Amino acid sequence: MDRSARCGRRAKALGVGAAHITCFETQLELKVWELELRVVVFRKRVRHESRRNYQLDLFSPDDGHFEYSAVATNLTLSPRALWNFIAGRGAQEKTFAELKGEFALDAVPTNHYAANSAWLQLSILAHNLTIGFQLSFNLATAKPNTAKRTYSYWLVSMKTLRFTIINRAARVTRIHGRKILRFSHNPATQVLYDQVLDRLAA
Repeated sequence: MDRSARCGRRAKALGVGAAHITCFETQLELKVWELELRVVVFRKRVRHESRRNYQLDLFSPDDGHFEYSAVATNLTLSPRALWNFIAGRGAQEKTFAELKGEFALDAVPTNHYAANSAWLQLSILAHNLTIGFQLSFNLATAKPNTAKRTYSYWLVSMKTLRFTIINRAARVTRIHGRKILRFSHNPATQVLYDQVLDRLAA
C-alpha cells in the first residue's frame, strides 16, 4: 500500500458511539487486475497487548494497543457506516450454525461427490423452506432497520419451531369409535394452530 496515499496516515474517529475506533482510507491499485479498490483501515483500541507483541505502523501517533481491520469495498458508505455494515455481517454465523446443527449441513454422508452435492442442496432447501414457512404463516416478526443491516425479520430456529408446532405432547383417545388426538388446554398453542390452519386454507 502506498503510504503517500493514506490521507496523511492520521487516524480520524468514526464518531458517535465509536470514539475508541479510528480509521483512514486510501485507494489500492492492483495493476495485475487493472483494478483500483477503496480500502479503509480501522483500528480499535483495546486494553491488552497484542498476542504477537507488536503494533502495526499504520497510524500516527501510535499511542496505545489496538486491533486492526482492513476492508476493501466498492461501497460508497462513510467509514462509520461501513464499520457498522461489516459488523453486521457476523449475523450470518447464526445461519451457518443452524444449517450445520439442525439441517445436517456439516455431514458428509457418502463417498460420492454427486450424492454429497445433492445432500448439500437439500439441506439448504430445507432451511429456506423453514424460513419461507415462517414468512408465509406470519410467524416472523419484522425488525426495524439498523445501521448493521442484518436480518429483516426475527426468525425462530428450527429447534424452536419443531417443539412449538410439531413435537407437541398429546394423547390419542377413542371417542364414539373414532380416534381423536387430544392436546392439553393451551390457549396460546390453539391460537398458533388456528393461525397456521387459516393460512393453509387460504
